[in-house]
Amino acid sequence: MANFVADAPQQTFLRNFELSSIVTLQSARPFTLFVGFDANNDGNPVTDRVGSSSRNTYRGDNLQTVDLRLSRSVYLGERRKLNLSVDAFNLFNHVNVDEVFSVYGAPDFVTPVPRHFGDGNFGPSGAVGVPRTTFNPRQLQFAAKFTF
Repeated sequence: MANFVADAPQQTFLRNFELSSIVTLQSARPFTLFVGFDANNDGNPVTDRVGSSSRNTYRGDNLQTVDLRLSRSVYLGERRKLNLSVDAFNLFNHVNVDEVFSVYGAPDFVTPVPRHFGDGNFGPSGAVGVPRTTFNPRQLQFAAKFTF
């Protein structure tokens, strides 16, 4: 993650402008591939892993997002000020997958072993690696604040 804040020079027509940003680049989250049913008959159908696979062997998608703010202060006398701003979240509208479907659908691997999001290897369930949830698409926010 990186961020910055830049103020415009006061001697130009851009005075009282401020530009700030947060850039987030995050590696893929780990997931465990599950059978999807009670394969070992222990009464708990949600904890059985596929074959001899370890925990957290499947990787989801990377997270990449840029948030940007442009703001300006307008002074309306000695004691009054109007702050105007526009915020852009996920500025480049990158699809960021939060969670993936991790149910393989068989007690042992019968297809190439799925390793990471988007590798094209699916299990008998056909849904391994399919996005379950995603983060928000691009969002814009406009604000005005009057201080007196």
